Amino acid sequence: MNLTGIKTFLAIVETQSLSKAAEKLFLSQSTVSYRLNTLEKELNTKLIERDQGQQIIRLTNKGEEFVNIAKRWIALQRDTDMWINNESPLKLNIGSVDSINTYLLTKVYRDILQNETSFQLNISSHWSRTIFDLLECYEIDIGIVPRMIRTKNLLGKPMFSEKLVFVSNPYYSDYDDFVHPENLDVRKEVFLDWGASFQTWHDSWWDPAEAIEIAVDTVGLIFNFLNRPKAWAILPESIARTYEKIHNYKISEFIESPPERIYYKVVHRDPLPRVIKPLKIFDSYLQQFVNENPFLNNL
Repeated sequence: MNLTGIKTFLAIVETQSLSKAAEKLFLSQSTVSYRLNTLEKELNTKLIERDQGQQIIRLTNKGEEFVNIAKRWIALQRDTDMWINNESPLKLNIGSVDSINTYLLTKVYRDILQNETSFQLNISSHWSRTIFDLLECYEIDIGIVPRMIRTKNLLGKPMFSEKLVFVSNPYYSDYDDFVHPENLDVRKEVFLDWGASFQTWHDSWWDPAEAIEIAVDTVGLIFNFLNRPKAWAILPESIARTYEKIHNYKISEFIESPPERIYYKVVHRDPLPRVIKPLKIFDSYLQQFVNENPFLNNL
C-alpha cells in the first residue's frame, strides 16, 4: 500500500482540512487531493466526503474505520525500518506526565538501563490527553497516567496509588503536624489540579468561586511560591518526601484527607509485536519499584 497516501490521509484527518493538510506537509492542495484520490482508488472505497463550500472535511464510515488501520500501517513501517537497520528490538517508547517521570519513574528507568543490556528507552512527558492520542497512533508504546480517558483502542489498568499530603515552608509558616481543611485559608494555597476526584474533594471544602492567589501546572513551580507567609500546597507524598530531604519543607497530615492519587498503566489493545517483550520487562521493574516504595500502594 502507498505509504505516502496513508500519511497524507492521516494529515487530512488530523487537520480536518485539505488545505491545512497541504500546509502541514508543505505541498500544494492539488497534490494532497491527488494523493487522496490515488489512495481511495487503491482501496476501492471513498474515505472522505468533500462537500463544496465546506472548510472542514467529513470522514465516511469506511474512512472512520481506516484511521486506526492507517496508524498501524505507519507504525509497522517504522518497525520494519528499525529491523532493516538492525536497531535493537528491545526498545520502549514511554509517555507520562512530568511529575511522574521526574519524581517517580526515574529509578525504574535507571534500573532497567543498568541491568538490561541493549535496552533502549525513549521517555517523553505530555499532558494525559496527549498521551492517549500518542498511544492511539502507536507513537508511544505505554503510558503511565494519573487519570483515565475512555477509548475503545486502549487498555488501562490501575497500578498503584499514593496519598496526598499538606506541604508548607516552616520558615514562613507554622502549621501543625495535622491540619483540617476547614482551618485553612484557600487564598494561600499554591494550587495544582490532581484530578477529578481531588477537585471534587477540594470543592467540598472551599468555594470554587473563591480566588486562589496562584495556580500552577507543574510541580516544580509550586516550590517557587511556598516562601510566602502561610503559603501551602497539596502534593503526592513521594514528591513531598523528595523535597523534604532537599529543602526541609514540612509535611503535615490531613485530618480529612483528599482521595489518593491513582496511577494507571495504559497500552494499545493490539500492541505491536516488537513491544511485547520490553513491556514485560518494564512491568516487572515497575512492580518491584511499587513493592519497595513505602509511599505507594498496590492496586
